[in-house]
Amino acid sequence: MSKLKATALAGAILAAAAVALLAPLANQLFAAHMFQHLLLIAVAAPLLVLSGAKIRLPPILSWGLFVVIFLFWHWPTAFQWAARQPAGELLELASILGTATAFWSGILLPGSLSDGARALMVMAAAVVTDLPGVVMLFAPRAICVMPGENAARFGLTPLQDQQIAGLLMWVPANLIFFGVAIYLFARWIDVAETRRSVSS
Repeated sequence: MSKLKATALAGAILAAAAVALLAPLANQLFAAHMFQHLLLIAVAAPLLVLSGAKIRLPPILSWGLFVVIFLFWHWPTAFQWAARQPAGELLELASILGTATAFWSGILLPGSLSDGARALMVMAAAVVTDLPGVVMLFAPRAICVMPGENAARFGLTPLQDQQIAGLLMWVPANLIFFGVAIYLFARWIDVAETRRSVSS
């Protein structure tokens, strides 16, 4: 295993361990639960792909599965159901990690799509997955709370807890998604410029 792959695997394991360590806090704070999702989607999954662990599907299919699973588990009824039982919580987190790994496999590994097309897919995924975060941030009341919600213990109201969760989903996730998209666009333009200079 190369040094890059070993480092990426170690990072993915650390991110997964952080998700597990957050479990007691995530039962009381919705923001901590969303931070678990952020770690899986934007840290663990891409690092797993870079380490050599991949799930190969047609890129459009992997994009669609990732978006559907993401939106489903950010529906209050779904994540509240999962939080009430260990098997449900495991299913939630495993399906998020699995589909995110499939998504990043199509983005980070060589394939049939150009870098420009993959950059557009990353940006589209970022926009769609922003939607729950925007709703959480601007909703006038708390609509996303954990079954064991105890925001008051941390000096927060349930609405403030939800707003922090929305910010976590919106800002840090977008920094990673758009950072990858910019890198891919730059590489796509560089390849196009190189081809143009060679042909001329």
